[in-house]
Amino acid sequence: MNKALDDWTKMKYGRAITEEELAKRTSPVWPYKYFNPGTPVDPAKVDEILKGCIDVHIHGAPLGAWLAGRPTMVETCIEASEAGMKALVFKDHNTMTNNCATIIQDFLGRMQKERAAKGEVFTPVEVYGGITLNNTVGGMNAKAVEVALGYGRCKEVWLPSLDARHQVNAMGLEGGIQVADGATLTPEMIKILELLADYNKNSKGDRCALSGCHVSNEEKVAILDYINAKGMDVDVLMDHVTQELTIVTPQEAREMIDKGGYLEFAECSCVPWPGMQDWIIAFDYSFNLIKELIKEKGPDHLVLITDAGQPGNNPVPGWKSFIKTLLAQGISEADINVMAKEVPARLIGL
Repeated sequence: MNKALDDWTKMKYGRAITEEELAKRTSPVWPYKYFNPGTPVDPAKVDEILKGCIDVHIHGAPLGAWLAGRPTMVETCIEASEAGMKALVFKDHNTMTNNCATIIQDFLGRMQKERAAKGEVFTPVEVYGGITLNNTVGGMNAKAVEVALGYGRCKEVWLPSLDARHQVNAMGLEGGIQVADGATLTPEMIKILELLADYNKNSKGDRCALSGCHVSNEEKVAILDYINAKGMDVDVLMDHVTQELTIVTPQEAREMIDKGGYLEFAECSCVPWPGMQDWIIAFDYSFNLIKELIKEKGPDHLVLITDAGQPGNNPVPGWKSFIKTLLAQGISEADINVMAKEVPARLIGL
């Protein structure tokens, strides 16, 4: 059973947005009655916190396929370097990205030498990538995963996104890739877990995580249960857990954390950004859930990402907006540092 799909047949505005909240959002006097910007935040404090941040889920051109107008990967890496960020992990729905990461890292190293010759300091961000298991790479293709890991700089394997059965069915279509039937994982899913577990045994400390991507929450839980039953060394991230497609309820969030999962809170699913147009995000739900989980479980299984790189949403400005909003909403600098630096560093072996 897919509870989210079932909920959407009964819940008119999704699993988080209520009729009461929608009425508030469309109030003719909203700016005068409801606007609450939170605590004022010093921009210098935001810039300070951004130094050392790791984003394990961003996008960039020329990859990105159907979404024209993305900022380029190179542009994003230069901006992140100048902002003092530590590492970026690029995702693409259709192809491997860690090969591009290797090329960009070389380019940034050359920039560093050129600037040093002029007496300028430039510290390159670490650039990584991975592979998303959509139909363009053969779906749940263990050989594609093996090749991606062999290329180096591969920090994540994302399960299907555009071709996940959960997403395909949510769009009212049939088919799509499923990685579990109830509690039973497919043989392809098991093989990929075995590849990752074996890779994470390396003596260099390199790590590659699995991202649940757009498969159903039930499939994600089945994966966590299998990993725990087998004692596998594989970390599992849950992508943008307050975006409606992959949203988790507070109960689902607690269950995933208790089973060892890591929940990603994404800037572009939590904070309004210029290119959103008519997309409604669950702002209060997102930040209340972050605070609730920190209070109940601590920040050690929460990860801040931007998922940025859309037209109008460059990752570095996205980070600044996200950090500012987190602080304004009462989330501490210490907890932000855990979620944006310590936890992602552990997950990707930095």
